[in-house]
Amino acid sequence: MQRPRPNYGISRIDQPEKKNHGYYVRITHRGKTTQKFFPDKSLGGKSKALTAARKFRDSIVRKLPKFKQEAASREKRRVLKSGVTGVTHVVSRAKGRNDYAYWQAAWTDSRGRRRTAKFSISRYGNAKALAMAKKALRDAKSGKRR
Repeated sequence: MQRPRPNYGISRIDQPEKKNHGYYVRITHRGKTTQKFFPDKSLGGKSKALTAARKFRDSIVRKLPKFKQEAASREKRRVLKSGVTGVTHVVSRAKGRNDYAYWQAAWTDSRGRRRTAKFSISRYGNAKALAMAKKALRDAKSGKRR
């Protein structure tokens, strides 16, 4: 089994007003959720509670199908932000193919239909694809055709 990301499925809970401190493990697969709380105090401290939470999480992940184990071990991707509402970074994943990353502009046309324009990062480069998506959105909002 591939090891999951260090804190995959684990959250830190700190509620001083309820004197509730510890780690919460929650793993969901096909609508079934397995969860458990690991309190600092009864387990001998923060690090021991985290170790117990990781052990429990690993035992749950071990029982999951291989594709779910691989997803748990994959490094999280950083979300790229355009700074413009309507322009988003998208990474498409098709089974058996490489990832395809692009910037997408989305708007509603004068007839109320959703329109999009996609600009490939591998073809244009990140900066140019982002600029093209922003321009497409500006043009669409001003009524120009692309």
